[in-house]
Amino acid sequence: MTRHLRPTRRASAYLAATALVTASRAAFADAAAPVLATAPRPHAYAVVVGSNAGGAGQGPLRFAEGDAQRMAAVLREIGHFDGGDVQILLHPDAAQVLAAIDEVGVKVQAATARGEQSEVVFYYSGHARATAVNLGSDELPLASLRARLTALPTALTIVVLDACQSGAFARVKGAEPAADFTYNSVAKLTQKGFAIMASSSQEELSQESDEIRGSYFTHHLVSALRGAGDADHDGRVSLDEAYRYAFRRTLASTARTQVGEQHVTLETDLAGQGDVPVTYPAEARAQIELPSGLEGHVLIQQRLSGSVMAEVQKAPGAAVRLAVVAGAYDAVVGQRDTIVECHVTLTDDHVTTIDPATCTPVAPDRTQPKGDEEHALTEGDRWDFEGSIGVITRETSAFTSRLETFGYSENAGLVPAIKASVGASRLLVPHVALAVQVGTLSSDSYQRSIASSTDTASFSAYGAAVYVRTFMQLVPMIGVYGQAGAGVSLGVEDYQTQQTGVAPSTTTIYGSYLLSGAIGATLRFRRVPLTFFAQGGYDTAPAIKDLIGDTHDSGGFSLVFGLRVRTGEGL
Repeated sequence: MTRHLRPTRRASAYLAATALVTASRAAFADAAAPVLATAPRPHAYAVVVGSNAGGAGQGPLRFAEGDAQRMAAVLREIGHFDGGDVQILLHPDAAQVLAAIDEVGVKVQAATARGEQSEVVFYYSGHARATAVNLGSDELPLASLRARLTALPTALTIVVLDACQSGAFARVKGAEPAADFTYNSVAKLTQKGFAIMASSSQEELSQESDEIRGSYFTHHLVSALRGAGDADHDGRVSLDEAYRYAFRRTLASTARTQVGEQHVTLETDLAGQGDVPVTYPAEARAQIELPSGLEGHVLIQQRLSGSVMAEVQKAPGAAVRLAVVAGAYDAVVGQRDTIVECHVTLTDDHVTTIDPATCTPVAPDRTQPKGDEEHALTEGDRWDFEGSIGVITRETSAFTSRLETFGYSENAGLVPAIKASVGASRLLVPHVALAVQVGTLSSDSYQRSIASSTDTASFSAYGAAVYVRTFMQLVPMIGVYGQAGAGVSLGVEDYQTQQTGVAPSTTTIYGSYLLSGAIGATLRFRRVPLTFFAQGGYDTAPAIKDLIGDTHDSGGFSLVFGLRVRTGEGL
């Protein structure tokens, strides 16, 4: 029998299949069922889908595709999934999703013909309406999804739906309340051998967070599967344990958001399946241990990327072990009176214990109430300073053609000129800054020989402009930006000759406008106030003129590399 449960009323009675379930292993059973414990493990397959794109009336999401990648990673690392049996689809269309399910179906059919059992996990994070999941401008009707999934002759199929829409700090996931979607998905998909987990209950909207860079639901579910949900400390996380953890932590995280509380729901019909294992943290080669005496909020991040691997509200009592891959990590431990940061390097076949007494105290980040951002930063916090150097093309023009007519030839040829600049920027509003830059533009030199005399015409230019710059972070360390601006340019022409009766050197200065635009990418470091950037752009500065009105543009296409010194929350 299939039942629709409201976790707010009966969560403890039906904590059975926490969605993602990384595949409810085929050691379905527990010591109480020795026959099942020795049965062959079903082969596990997964189709993991993430789509940030919004359809009609839906803004784009920022983290749905990242959530899908994190889910796939935990399945591969500690879920007993072979790497090739986890398909990841990012921003696909409906046909690609159905094709992926069909591909798994062929493998399951072959296994069934050999007398082997199979399990399938289907995970989706993105937009949804009441009767379909949204894949950008495309839709995948729930009826089509149901038909494909129910046709699979599996021992168990697990469906995880993290349906979402757009918002601000806690953005809503799904152009319509996830309630309707959750209700229809459960009513139409559930059958014996199915477990369906949805990210919210009937009356609620699902949310994603800029702070944790992901969906609240998937964030806590992944933490549970990495070991935070292992309540009985047997080294594996069951469906029941993962659901309990994801439910509690998602509810706690969303209680103070603008959208409001979010209750994870679970629908399951697993009659005869017994206790279904989801992941096996104890089998991971590298582990982080939070000791029994530790009490506080612990956030585990990869050091290089800043990606959050797990988040645990650790209570005193039994130790908690989290499974991750070997590498460098930072653990931020928030306790009652202090916050410390621990730098650890994990190696294979070793358990690394977090000891707050050996960690570095850190000052809490400045925060502010929602809607009060303008008063949260001081004026000094808003400024960045920068410098760059690179190359700029040398432009040809009517001015240079006239020089060639009089017998001059270019000295530099196709070699680009040096472009250098310094500047400063001020954050105006989130993701928008006003920048001022002063620097060099293109320079060139032409020469001719007449009898025993050599004439040289050299010209260079300088510019100053004000830019509007917009920017965004794609991942914790990498961002992109674009800028456009206008200002003034100064052209300097120097003429030298060896002709008798002519002044040996003449310098003329011209002024004109400067128009400029550029796009760039940034590499931002977390522990030092530095941001490296690479930028390509185009400048036009028609400052230099000859006596008959020919004009030379000292701009051109440029490529520069630079460094910004960050003093606040801007770039």
